[in-house]
Amino acid sequence: MSLIKIDGKTYDIGEVELKRGAEIIYDPLTKGTMLDFSEVDDAAATKYTYSIKIEPKRGVSDENKEYDDFYYDITSPKSVRFVELPFGQGMISFPAKIKSASDSLKKRNGGKSKWVGLTVEFLPVKPQRY
Repeated sequence: MSLIKIDGKTYDIGEVELKRGAEIIYDPLTKGTMLDFSEVDDAAATKYTYSIKIEPKRGVSDENKEYDDFYYDITSPKSVRFVELPFGQGMISFPAKIKSASDSLKKRNGGKSKWVGLTVEFLPVKPQRY
């Protein structure tokens, strides 16, 4: 079962390590310092960010085809992608920008390249919780 769904397409690309983060956004209109120098601000929303590390499948013929297709897709010049990723015991869906994608060439043999360690960072375009 794949953990990744982008723009409605499910990818079965190999082993996946998923990291998520939460960014609390504070209302800039209520941020300030009181006379006793304590700081005040109101939390207004939360954005969930994701980083995914992917290793291609092992022991499968033409093993890098889906991996290569995934890399080509996520590096296409699209401003916003619709992603579905695990969240708690369920899934979360949101429009996101792909901040970065990088991997490494492990070996090249017989005209075939073995790419590994693909890391992709997703940033939501707006908060998911208010």
